[in-house]
Amino acid sequence: MAQSVNVEEINLSGRYGEAISLPIAGGPATGYSWRLELPPGLQRIPDGPSRSVNPTSAIGTALGGSLRVEAAEAGDYVIVARLARPWEPDRPARLIRINLHVTP
Repeated sequence: MAQSVNVEEINLSGRYGEAISLPIAGGPATGYSWRLELPPGLQRIPDGPSRSVNPTSAIGTALGGSLRVEAAEAGDYVIVARLARPWEPDRPARLIRINLHVTP
């Protein structure tokens, strides 16, 4: 039985042809990791360098490399990010909908 998790919603902008850092970060091994559902036209690229994350303005762990994507073209995309353990993918601890607007 799946647990109920509030869906957090974030609006984000980026530029076509540039790495777009998502407001979530990877972190130390805790058993949980972010799984991204990417729409066509977006691809995940290697994580950015480790950085401190301000817990009042970003979503993720205290320290980690930022998750990044790149868009094939300008437009609007929706990314669903789930923070879950690999053996419980349908029981995320956090669920985030990222509305991404990509400009030329």
